[in-house]
Order: sequence, then structure tokens, then C-alpha cells
Amino acid sequence: MCLLFLITAYGFNYAQGKELIWYMPEGVENFNSKIPAPEKVLGFKSGERHITYDQVLIYMRRLAELSPRVKIIEQGYTYEKNPLIYLIISTPENLENLESIRTERLKIADPSQSSKLNPDQMPVVNWFGYSVHGNEATGMNASVIFAYALAASEDKIITDMLEKTIVILQPSINPDGGQRYAGWVNSNLSLAGNSDENSREFREPAPSSRSNHYWFDLNRDWLLAQHPESRSRLDLFYKWLPAMVNDFHEQGNANGTFFSPGIRNSTNPLIPDQNWLLTKKISAYHSELFGEIGTMHFSKEDFDDFYTGKGSTLPDLSGAIGILYEQPNPRGIARERNGIVVTLSDNVRNQVFNSFSALKAGVEMRGELMDYQRNFFAERKRMAEKDLVQGYIFGSEGDISLSRELYRMLRAHDIRVYNISKEVKINGKTFTPGNSWIVPVQQQQYSVVRTIFERNLTFRDTTFYDISAWTVPLAMNISYAEVKESSSLLGKPVTGDSEFDRMANMDMPGVSRYMYLVETSDLYSYSLIYRLLDNGVIVKVADKPFSYKANGSERQFNRGTLMITVAQQKIPADKLNSILIDALKKYRGAGIKAFSCSAGQSEGDTDPGSNHFRVISKPSVAVITGRGASYGTVGEIWHLFDYRLGIPVSLIDAESPGDLSKYNVIVFTGNIQINQTIKNRLSSWNGETGNTLIAIGSALRTVNELGLANIKIVTEKRDTFKIADGTYEHFQEQRGASRVNGIILEASLDKTSPVSYGIESESLPLFKSRDVVFAEPKNRFAAPARYTKEPLLSGFLQKRYKGIFSDTPAILTGRGIVILADDPSFRGYWHGSTRIFLNSVFYRELLPAVSL
Repeated sequence: MCLLFLITAYGFNYAQGKELIWYMPEGVENFNSKIPAPEKVLGFKSGERHITYDQVLIYMRRLAELSPRVKIIEQGYTYEKNPLIYLIISTPENLENLESIRTERLKIADPSQSSKLNPDQMPVVNWFGYSVHGNEATGMNASVIFAYALAASEDKIITDMLEKTIVILQPSINPDGGQRYAGWVNSNLSLAGNSDENSREFREPAPSSRSNHYWFDLNRDWLLAQHPESRSRLDLFYKWLPAMVNDFHEQGNANGTFFSPGIRNSTNPLIPDQNWLLTKKISAYHSELFGEIGTMHFSKEDFDDFYTGKGSTLPDLSGAIGILYEQPNPRGIARERNGIVVTLSDNVRNQVFNSFSALKAGVEMRGELMDYQRNFFAERKRMAEKDLVQGYIFGSEGDISLSRELYRMLRAHDIRVYNISKEVKINGKTFTPGNSWIVPVQQQQYSVVRTIFERNLTFRDTTFYDISAWTVPLAMNISYAEVKESSSLLGKPVTGDSEFDRMANMDMPGVSRYMYLVETSDLYSYSLIYRLLDNGVIVKVADKPFSYKANGSERQFNRGTLMITVAQQKIPADKLNSILIDALKKYRGAGIKAFSCSAGQSEGDTDPGSNHFRVISKPSVAVITGRGASYGTVGEIWHLFDYRLGIPVSLIDAESPGDLSKYNVIVFTGNIQINQTIKNRLSSWNGETGNTLIAIGSALRTVNELGLANIKIVTEKRDTFKIADGTYEHFQEQRGASRVNGIILEASLDKTSPVSYGIESESLPLFKSRDVVFAEPKNRFAAPARYTKEPLLSGFLQKRYKGIFSDTPAILTGRGIVILADDPSFRGYWHGSTRIFLNSVFYRELLPAVSL
């Protein structure tokens, strides 16, 4: 009895959860007793602790089981095998006719049928997506309360709205991050109710659970569709084309809640101005409901709708109204910040109230919203017909995987892709049937087609919340071109990935007693190289072009071609052939070409026994984590090796890296903090033959601190703001506009350098997000990629930067050192510059042994 008293007394301050009715707006108060409230199933009140994703699954499945208003869809899994779920909530009658409602609804995107629709007789489709950032968890916590209210409320205000609404509710867009974050807070929260923001409860270590398993920001992946969470969501999105999409977030300050429309002049030009006006009208519903509880808010500052890859922006390109909500972030249960205590309970209630006000707005503005969406698609059809660009053609015979990757992105957005019907030459580029495809602009997702392919060079505003350029074919380094007429080029529609599966129709190399040659122009050739090396195959790489007889005729081979000589192996010839074929079959869709060759001489100058065929060794890669690391970049590298290429990579901590002799490649990102003992060990490791340190971005400082190089940075033209009127406000505006806001620059390549092997183009688009400019190295050949004289391909670049990047190094290579100015695998889709990084890993022994 005494022990029970002590526990109860100690835990008094901890019990900060609120009664369920506290979270409900006025008029929502009567509930079906047969449908359990969240606390009855989960065992705690909302706001008392953070709900975990597995608890969300338990509760939402229970709702679907017990409420005739709820249907649950389980569609796909995260990397950590968490099921991705969506609730469809409406009246039982609507759910019985769900498929007919959906098919009728899709007519709104077809101008030939949409004029016959009567919006007043159709339910509005309203999408609610919570907590795309795992550590912005008030959304996921609010989702169960909102779902319960819709499933169990017997109040007329709810039943009437459900008659006119199909609610699509995703309780967590990022289950892996949400589960991680709840685990952190719940295992570190204070029973006594400590609100000190310095306490461990509020100080989740990096990498934070904001991101998914591979540390990607899923709120930047709506357009790029690189991850299973996004592909699952987009599939359902395009099946329904909702009229409203509500995107629930949190922000760092404690001043007030934000909801769209945001900054008007910073809206992407592909989004009609009417969208902003309707969003502003919807914001009045949020403001009115917040008036009941005194929540401070703002709606036309700070956030923009320019980058179309966000959850509140991509839907705008399909005629929806995307709405962003940003609550103050409690970071735990109750955190004091600047004298204000931000609680989980308060901000869960804010998210619930925003959900209700969005629901009400959708119903009361149903006619306006559906008229807007109908007119949106009709206007897009007219725009497409008048567009000077009638399609985009793309393809490359040498790297079929890049075309496949672009196709997958396009299909994720329900965009039609066709084979080309005939050979065509545009601006010096040749596109041939079987190796090239075309995307006509005259299709339903006209705006999405444009945002994927277009380059941005003109801007209404010069301050950006996110990046200012993302042109996908440039990022992937795919040969592409605009066409002014597309109908004569349209061949058969592409029906699936299998059409890119070249290896299915290619002969495997027969057993050779002499050698094999393997071309490496495909992105996935690195996976094949690793499999060969991992099986003990001795592999050489050509450091100059050569010719040799293959398949009965003399064939030209480029630098980077692999040579596998049979006599030099410790593996029997039959076994060697089996290893090669197994590796080729594993990457059957890549189109990697391999040739079985007989003894002979080249018609050129370079024979198989030449010193121009260099032995390479299996890479063993470690990426440094710890204080100062750029975890977004680390995650991109981890994803690249582990998921995309199937190559093991170790993530090691800077303070306790273990035995460094296990690795021959170590990658640094950000501004890693390293003690002197580890610095000494790294310097010693780098001195070993074949070991290479790769530094990305500001990690060049680490290279300098280790004494491995002396990289100088160009500093002129920095921090020089022209203050027209001398006011502080003007200074703030200038500072915001002065950043390098995620642009695309062109770099010329030294095609003789190992970092360029397998890359067919003479130049390469590179992502640039920093104003870091390398000074000229002692040896010009130590800079195998340098920005061209007029490098800007897409994005906003202030005038004061126009000349600063011209003819400066983008990459530096030296003895055991590779330095890249910017992130080579940004957001997981920059496959072009990714190849420079991978070449630095696989061909590190061929890099020039010069000091930097």
C-alpha cells in the first residue's frame, strides 16, 4: 500500500494527458459506446505519452473492425517493414458505393466528361496526411483522435459532413521515423514533469527521427518518388485525385501555428493564383475554430509553395488545394521555450482542430473546390494544346537504367510514356527506337510533366524556403530534348518495367579460355563489379580507349571497360564464367554488355597485355557519423550502397571508429568534430597505399585539419550586401536572397580521368547548394570536373555569384584524397554526379598521386 502511494504521488505531474472531450471542438461530444476511444485500447490518455506507430496500427485496425464508417487499406511497407495504412472514412452508404464514387470522381480530370458533373451531388475527397517528419509527432497523435471522432461521433455536425465527404486519412506518412521518435521520448521522459528544454527528453541525438530509415526527408520526395512510402501514397493519391490535401507538421518556435496559404509571390508559376485565393479562404475556417481555444496563428509568411516536391505543393499540380500546417514543437511532453511551455496536449489539440476546420471547409466549399479542380484540368488541356513544347524525348543506349529510373518516376505520377516510332535528331542528339522514349505534354498530368522536365531561370521572388531547381533529366544526366510536335513520334505505350529489360534478350557470354570484356556505362555496373571482386575475381579496368574483336567483329571500347583475364585467375574457367553470368543475371535489367573473347591482337595500339589495363580491388567503405556530420548526405550514401546497389557500407562513429584497417575508403560529410587521437589514426590510415578519404562539401575542412591537403577557398564577393535604404528589414531580405538556393550548374569533364569512366557525356550537371568555391590546385589535372564559364543550367543565382563559379574546380583528386564541392547524390535521384562519387570509390587506385 505504501509503495503504491509513492508511485502514485511521484507520477502525479507525469499524468498530463487530457480527457478526450477536451480535444473536441464545440458540438462534437456524443460517441457510440460500442466503439472504444483510443485510451481504452492503448491504456493511456492522449498527451500523457507519445503514441508509437505499432499502437496506431492496433487502434486503426480496431476502428475499421468496429465502425461501419471506416475502411482500412494496407498498401506497401516501409524499409523497416512497417505496413503503410490509409483509412477511408465516410458514411456506410458511401463506403458501399466507394468504387463507383471514385470512378465518377476521376471524371473531373477529363474535360470531355467533367462539364456534366454536378459537384453538389458528389462527396468531396479530403486527404489528411500526418507527421511526414517522425519527430513532428503531434500529427500522428492527433490522427487517432480525429479518426475516432469521425468513426464514433453521433453528433449531427459529423454525420452530415461525412455524407458529403470521403476522408482519406494517413495517420503517419513516415512510420519508421514516428516509431523511432516515440521510442526516444517515452524512454527518456520525466515522471516528475520536467520542462527544461536542455533535458535529454527534448534532445534527441542525430540523426533525428525526422527522416525515414535511410535518413531521407520524405516531405521532399513527393515529386521524386524514390522511396516506398512515397510510391505507396502517390498510387492512392492518383486513384482519387482529392480536392484538398492537408499536410500536418511542426516548427521550432513557440510563437504560433502556421497554416497556408503562405507567401503569395513565392508560389510556383505552375500553380494558378486562384489556388492561393482559395487556400486563403480556407484559412479563415482555421482561424475561426482556433478562436474557440485562443491559439495564436499566422498564415501569409515564412513558408512558400515553390518547390513542387513537398506534400502541400505537389497536389496543387493536380488541381487540389494543398495546405501546410505547422504547430509549435513540444519535442516531448512539455517543453519550456523562451518562457512559454509548449505541451504535447495543446498541440495535438491544435492538429485535431485544424483537421476539423479543414473537414468543414471541404464540405462548405465543396462546389468551389470541385469547380476549381474541373476548371484546372480544362485549362491545363488548353495550355498543353497551345504549348510550344509538345513533348520531351529521352533515352541513352549506354545506360538503360537511367531511362528506367526516370520512367519509374513518371509512372508514379500516372504519366504516360511511349516508345518513339522513328529515329530523330534534335540539337545534335540522336534518339533511336528501342533506346528512347517520349512523354507528350497533352495528358492529364501536364503540370507534373512540366515540373519534372523544365528548367527554371526566371523568378518572381528571390527568396526560397527550399531549392530553386530540380530538373530531373539533368539530375539523372539523361540525354533529353524538347519536341515541338509529338504525334508523329508516338509509338506503342510503355506498359511496364519489363520493356527496359534488355538482358532478357541478350546472349550470355560463353565460356572463354582467354578473357572477358565488360562495358560499364550503366549505373548498376558497380554492383556487378563488386560481385565479381567479392567472389575473388581479378578485375582490370582500361585507362584508355581500345579496340578488340568481340562477337566476331572489331569493337571499340571506352575507358572504364573491365577486363577479366582467365589465365590470371585462381578460379577455374567454367566457374569464372558461372560467376560472371550470375552477376549479369542479378542485374538483368541494367543492360550491361559482356563479351567472351578469344586470344588475338587489337587492331589499335593497345593489346590485352598492355599496362593500360589496371587491377582494381574490392572497396570496403565506411562513412563517418557523429557530431557535425551531414546526416542527410550520409543517408544518401547509405541508401546508394545498401539499397540501390546492394553493397555493404559501414556507418562508424567519429569518436570510436574501431579498427580502421578494415576499410580502404572513408567518407566524410559536414564538419565532423574529431579528437587528436583519432586525427592521428586517420592520417596514418590515409598514408597506406590504396586507402582513400572522400570529403563532401564542408568536410574539406577536416582534410585540411588532418594535414592531408591544403585546400584553399575563394572568399571574395561574400557577405557583401547592397543595402539600398540601410534598414534592418532590407538587410534581412538581401540575406535571404543571397544564398545559393539549390541550383544546377554545368561542369566540363576530363574524360581521361578515372572519375569520368562510364559517363558518356562530355559535361555533367551538378547540384550546388553552397557558395564554396575551390581555389585552383597546383596541378590543373587534379580538378577533373570544373564549372563551365557560364555554368547556370537551372535555378536562381544572384548577380554577385554570376562569375564566381566560372572555370573553378567542382572536384579535386589527389594522393588518397577526393573532395567534392557538393552533395553528389542529393535526395537520392542525382544519378549523374553519383557516378563521379562511385568512380572515386571503385577506381581510387588510378587517381593521380599528387598533393593537394
